[in-house]
Amino acid sequence: MLTQFARLSEQTKLSYRKASVSQTTKFVRGGSILAGDIYGEPGGIVTNIDVDSDEPADKVANIVKLAEQSCFALQSMMQNTPVSATATLKGEALPY
Repeated sequence: MLTQFARLSEQTKLSYRKASVSQTTKFVRGGSILAGDIYGEPGGIVTNIDVDSDEPADKVANIVKLAEQSCFALQSMMQNTPVSATATLKGEALPY
């Protein structure tokens, strides 16, 4: 998200001295290995972007919103992202 913020700031001529992002990503694991129903899933993401700028708050807020909308990593977790997976053993496909 910070990369997108920097790019969008440059494109829109938003001036800032410093920007930093902190993010906490939570994951949940449940089920049972022995029962064969173990699972892992996202439990939530908390993101904070701190910007040091003399620009108007609404202009900075707009760039932050656009940065979130265009952040590939964040959007891949927010959206229903199609996933496919394969596994092989010594080059042979594993049916799992």
